[in-house]
Amino acid sequence: MLHPLRPLPELFFMLLALVGGDRLAAQACPERPVTALVLSGGGAKGLAHVGVLQTLDSLGIRPDMIVGASMGSLVGAMYASGYSAHVIDSLTRSLPISTLFRPFQPVAPRALRRLQPVVVWEQGDRGFTLQSAVIQETQANALLNAALLKGNLLARGDFDRLAIPFRAVATDLANRQVVVLKGGDLARAVRASVAIPLIFAPELIDGRFLADGGLSDNIPIAAARAAGAERVIVSDATERRPDTLNLYSPFVVAERLLGFLFEQADSLGPNDLYIRPNVSGFESLDFNSQTVTELIEVGRSAADSTLAGMKCVAPRTADTPALPTGLTSVAVEGAGGAEASRITSLLGLGNGDTLDVTMLRNRLRRLGESDQYVALWLTPTGSGDSVAFNVAPERAAERTAAIGAMYDSDIGGRAWGGVVDHQLGAGLESSAFFAFGTLEKELVFSLRRPSHWLGQLLTPFAALRLAAVDVQTFAVAGEPLDKLRTRALQGLLGIERDMGERSTVTIAGSGRYWRNDDGSTDEALGAMASLTAYDDAGAPFVNVEGEWTARFQRMAMEAAPTLVYRRLRVRPRIRAGWGDSLPAQLSLPLGGSDGMPALHLGELRGDREVLLGLGLGLRVLGPIEIRAEGVAGRIAQGGQLLSNDNWHAGARIGLGADTPLGPMRVDYEVTEGWRDALRVRMGRSF
Repeated sequence: MLHPLRPLPELFFMLLALVGGDRLAAQACPERPVTALVLSGGGAKGLAHVGVLQTLDSLGIRPDMIVGASMGSLVGAMYASGYSAHVIDSLTRSLPISTLFRPFQPVAPRALRRLQPVVVWEQGDRGFTLQSAVIQETQANALLNAALLKGNLLARGDFDRLAIPFRAVATDLANRQVVVLKGGDLARAVRASVAIPLIFAPELIDGRFLADGGLSDNIPIAAARAAGAERVIVSDATERRPDTLNLYSPFVVAERLLGFLFEQADSLGPNDLYIRPNVSGFESLDFNSQTVTELIEVGRSAADSTLAGMKCVAPRTADTPALPTGLTSVAVEGAGGAEASRITSLLGLGNGDTLDVTMLRNRLRRLGESDQYVALWLTPTGSGDSVAFNVAPERAAERTAAIGAMYDSDIGGRAWGGVVDHQLGAGLESSAFFAFGTLEKELVFSLRRPSHWLGQLLTPFAALRLAAVDVQTFAVAGEPLDKLRTRALQGLLGIERDMGERSTVTIAGSGRYWRNDDGSTDEALGAMASLTAYDDAGAPFVNVEGEWTARFQRMAMEAAPTLVYRRLRVRPRIRAGWGDSLPAQLSLPLGGSDGMPALHLGELRGDREVLLGLGLGLRVLGPIEIRAEGVAGRIAQGGQLLSNDNWHAGARIGLGADTPLGPMRVDYEVTEGWRDALRVRMGRSF
């Protein structure tokens, strides 16, 4: 095991300062040995390295090379790419790393409405398997590709070309041998180095399945010496085992097993320096913003303390070569002409011989929403001002099947299922979706073709929907009356446009035909448009939609963002809707899928709706929270949207939890007149 070095004479610290000196006078700072900065793994704890880099920058200390394992390789690659510690700090805080790691929750394709499934099956290169990863791998690869694009373009296959030469350490899963990556695609090399088993899938590079470097050499001093280092500065962000552990807790056992993977023995020489941030008490997969802030401060504090006696330093800014702007060629590995053309268009690399780095970074970042590719590794080559890409695609499953369900004690259960074929041909994606419940049954077929037009990610689509809808009617006191039964057919032909990482605009022509239970029929031809924004869990929190036909018109919006501060969750909610000549199945239910407290879902309906609500949640034990919400709303038939009549108010209080099956809650609800109810809900409404 590593141990901190004893205090050294001041002369040593003066000499060590030369790691970053900028042509200091020879008599003041004699020539220094080749020095490597070695960054350990440790999961989230490895973000303490950012604080260490801040101290090195403040003292002007610049290593001759960087060698990193696991999280150390990610931080090291960004630093080697020419980013300052301050910029890396800002990027670390701005990137949604915490959303990538979560308790197991299957993810459905976008063609299945981003619903939360219970089980997902995938058929692809690995056969027919259950979706089981605990990380959103496509998002993680997109983040790596975008964050390391600068370094990837500088290196162009040779990591010695970076502002600081770099090595990423990975592990060959076939024999647990150390693999030192010094060339190829920079983002892919880091992806292999951070591939913690059972969290990330291993990365296949040059016929070898590579995984986390911490499995074989978590503090890669030996790799640094083999690369020519005569002295090392080590930042060790691993945690020592405590004397006592609650081994009855499965979470503690999992954390301990992960710690075992990252423990290897290495030795320091008399001229080496060891920085040991105190990361005790931090969890390896905890990337929330408060934890990130604390870890960076822990690293900075440890480095400040260790380097406090250093003298003879001259701060300087490292010279970073200019990025190439000339695009000479683009090839796609293992792809036919049609697919290669689609990938080239997806990346925006087929529009001339000039490279737009900002546009390419944005395109790479948006690949996190792709259902067709897990990753597109650029693998750049070239020299001077030119670059060529040999894109290596990692394809997503060819076919995906998913099922899901929800239960509400007021309307009973509802289940859904769907199948998506991502490789139908010519870039087409086909899907079939069905849902059935007490009040609504539907079957939807669709065709989609994600592509880039005029520099925008656009998805033309066609859909056919068949539905059987029963609209429950109620007496004034809430007693159920007869149902209004409608059988409907709807066709859509339109286009979707991604407005960012988690928002979509849809414009479509719409044709409707429906038959009521009294034998009457009706039809409507027109257009519709919608804007939907999704939160980190994939649930819509903003939705605005409208439809205009010769038969009816309607507009509706709902916004319910969730604001989190430590254990407190605040959820304001607003709904507004307006319609004219709406058929019964399209009328507006007060409160939407959440409903008004103590009233039946859909009990109050009309064509004018306004609702305001404020919900609070306080986590008290693990995922369990105490919840409370107050709601006030108005529903009417005709007239003004805002008026003094037909207002209703209510409140609910109870317990809730986020689970792999979706949100679950038990609420006691009350409304005016002290009408009350107990409601149980499991799963997300759809």
